[in-house]
Amino acid sequence: MSPSPKRIKFILFLIVFTDMMGFSLLFPLFPKTLEFFLSKGDDVLFRMFYSAANYLSFGGDTKYTFVLFGGILGSIYSFLQFIAAPIWGRFSDHSGRRAILLFTTFGNTIGYLLWLFSSQFWMFVLSRVITGMMGGNLSVASAAMADQTDEKSRAAGMGFLGAGIGLGFVMGPLLGGISSQWTFLDSFYKDGSVVVFPASALFAILVSVLTVILVFVFLPHNKPEVVPEKEIHPFLSLKKIESRNLVRISLLNLLFVLSFSGFEFVVNFFLSDHFQFSPKEIGFTFLYIGIIIILVQGGVVRRLSGKISEKRISLYGAILVVVGMGLLVSFGTSYLGLFTSLFFLAFGSALVNPGLSSFASLESGKGDLGRSLGLFRSFGSLGRAVSPVVFSLLYFQKGPSLAFFVSFVLLIGFGFLLVTQKEKTT
Repeated sequence: MSPSPKRIKFILFLIVFTDMMGFSLLFPLFPKTLEFFLSKGDDVLFRMFYSAANYLSFGGDTKYTFVLFGGILGSIYSFLQFIAAPIWGRFSDHSGRRAILLFTTFGNTIGYLLWLFSSQFWMFVLSRVITGMMGGNLSVASAAMADQTDEKSRAAGMGFLGAGIGLGFVMGPLLGGISSQWTFLDSFYKDGSVVVFPASALFAILVSVLTVILVFVFLPHNKPEVVPEKEIHPFLSLKKIESRNLVRISLLNLLFVLSFSGFEFVVNFFLSDHFQFSPKEIGFTFLYIGIIIILVQGGVVRRLSGKISEKRISLYGAILVVVGMGLLVSFGTSYLGLFTSLFFLAFGSALVNPGLSSFASLESGKGDLGRSLGLFRSFGSLGRAVSPVVFSLLYFQKGPSLAFFVSFVLLIGFGFLLVTQKEKTT
């Protein structure tokens, strides 16, 4: 007896939740991890990365150099997702969602294992390369969710998946901070055989193993339909893609992710520099954002799905993020202005992300969901690869006002282009 669609949706929710939680565990540990490698001496690869960050910061404050260092590593991770997402999506159209999710989640486990034993910086970079490539599997999870929904319930399914991603992002840094206090593996760290915060790396491994088990035990194997052979990466054949709407929606995703993730990257430093928030207070601020996103994607989007179109859901979200960013630019220096703007930004983004995902899925051809959603996710990863470096340079060279204003202008452009975007082609 095959599992019910509701059970499969819940399993997909757990898969993306554990996947994102394992990935985001590293966030609060990143600065100390980089300091750990800096203290180890003359690592050639580390010096190369550090010199690049120092060059981009124009020889500025060491703190800003480390921020750019982290931004460069984050950009590499997202660029690899940009490369991998359509490939995993295409393979899942041919080999089935379960097979590819098993491969990528197991690959993540290997990446986290490398992180644990990263006594040298090149091993740490290799672990990020592996997890970056395997992180493209969100396109496969999105395609698997689309398989379980019809057109009327598609946005609700994507919202449920988005809630799992959001919850994982919220819980990951929280558990990363908690696990960093565990000391039972510190003796191995002190003798140089494992990375700093080894208990956190071990926890990420266990979370990833749990994801593998969830996929293996609970996700059914469905034989895919045979689809025509196509290029391994859609970027090699953008002009040949049947749905021009799909390409335009993917470009809209690129523009939205570029502007919104740029804001997400620099708001940490704004909270620290202007409000003197401690890392703990910054964490609780992101918890506030995450709770709003989870409630909207898990509740509001499900109620809107099937009643209004995916384009309209995305448009409502676009209006809210423009209002939120406008409030941040105008009144973000006060506590009331800050948290009001963050409410609108979180609410709006929680509508845009599942709305656009569902919009893109409706434009895919039969048996081609993985490839189409891989293209969509890939454009988003490209935006996420560019934004950390671009927005941190804007922030540290010109100040927060210009960085937030640029994001505001990009979001207005996104909203305008979304208004002109046609509905599903016939």
